[in-house]
Amino acid sequence: MLKTESKQIILSILGIAILIIAFVGISYAAFHTVLSSKENGISTGTISLQLSNNSNSISIVNAMPISDDTGKNLTGDGNVYDFSVHTILSRKTTINYEISLEKINSNAPVLDNQDVKIYLQKKDGNDFVDTPITTIPQSFTPLIEDSFLGTKTGDMVIYSGTFSNTTDEDMELSQEFRLRIWVDQDTIIDSVSREFQVKLNVTAKAI
Repeated sequence: MLKTESKQIILSILGIAILIIAFVGISYAAFHTVLSSKENGISTGTISLQLSNNSNSISIVNAMPISDDTGKNLTGDGNVYDFSVHTILSRKTTINYEISLEKINSNAPVLDNQDVKIYLQKKDGNDFVDTPITTIPQSFTPLIEDSFLGTKTGDMVIYSGTFSNTTDEDMELSQEFRLRIWVDQDTIIDSVSREFQVKLNVTAKAI
């Protein structure tokens, strides 16, 4: 019998890159997606947790660094990234889960953490609403130690949630999210091409 309370579920499927380019005398910034995956998941026999993307990618070309007010209202393909977290829970099972961003190492010059703004919303009915952690867009803020649910040191937690099945049968549950990432308006653009690459992780633990 698996001891689900000690099992952690970790999966990484999405890579998003922010590429900022500067030419001497010209202020120019671009977002570019380097990796995308439709679906991935992992199962322990009691819990099955899955992360899947519902839109193509974040890809904004010829965009200047922008204000938070502008970033929060970005819409349309290439400006937002819609994804969902699914779980199939055995009866009488509850899991807590975290969505986090993990920086991808790069040999190229990178943007500083404070130059990137991250804004996540979750779907409630027909609308996307703010989440407690990212009600205000946040710069990339790495953990200084592993979280209780297993998110690793150096990653940034952008959402914490719970799935609970109180019935006597297996139940499928899901939550939809919308992610926006942009270059902060105070970013100084110089003559060096810089990038910032992250991927989404979901970590969960049965309670």
